[in-house]
Amino acid sequence: MSGRVRRAVPADAAALRALQRYLPSPAPALLDAALAGTLGDLFVAVADAPVGYVLAVDGDPPVPSGARSIATGGSQRHIAELVVAPSARRRGHASALLATLLADRPDATLTLTVDPNNTAARALYDRFGFTVAQELPGFFDGDPGLLLVRRPRAE
Repeated sequence: MSGRVRRAVPADAAALRALQRYLPSPAPALLDAALAGTLGDLFVAVADAPVGYVLAVDGDPPVPSGARSIATGGSQRHIAELVVAPSARRRGHASALLATLLADRPDATLTLTVDPNNTAARALYDRFGFTVAQELPGFFDGDPGLLLVRRPRAE
């Protein structure tokens, strides 16, 4: 990978909003709050310009009404958005973003939701130790989702 990962700054706003358009279910309000410094942690992968970002918020993952909640205990973060520009994929940017997020708070349990058919994302999350915690029927506008969890490694 050529590039680096750093915390996002307000000057990244336009580039991150452009990247957000690649997400199937973007959350512009979450991105705006993270850019303003009022919500979560926002890291950006930079080559010559931002090519991806990860946004993690503290707390429980969103689950549909009636789905069971996963009790994790301790510090918990939910990865609300992770995106890399199509032209920058397969160059290690998503791995670098996840590694930075893990290094930032190694004691936290991480959760995220993913389309079960997104094999590239599933492979990435498998490499980082995420496991399926729950199937979420109809989570993505009627399509299924998976809730993945990564618990801190015991020392």
